[in-house]
Amino acid sequence: MQIGSKIKSFRTEKGLSSQQVAEALGVSESTYRRYEADKSYPDIIFIDKMAQLFNKPVFDFFPERIQQNNHQQAGGATIADSFRGTINQLSDKLVQQYEERIMELKKDVAYWKSKCE
Repeated sequence: MQIGSKIKSFRTEKGLSSQQVAEALGVSESTYRRYEADKSYPDIIFIDKMAQLFNKPVFDFFPERIQQNNHQQAGGATIADSFRGTINQLSDKLVQQYEERIMELKKDVAYWKSKCE
């Protein structure tokens, strides 16, 4: 099943019109209808908004082959688990970089305070 068909089925499950969904998502009805017709494809941020609106997991919007690949990768980890691990590693690295920068700025502030006294 294509993403457009899935989007349309999720909308009809909720008993919503395409206009209601478009308004809830902050896009024009023509844009939303292009998604349902597979004439245009939403980005991941928009898919996340739809998932929240329809109360569905994001992976439910993807083709079955992607869903199947998510269920089992080598070593038993899912793709989602891999993403989470990568995001956590990036977050830890970012926090470390911010902490280092804060220490540098504190040293700069102390230096300039001593110059002003």
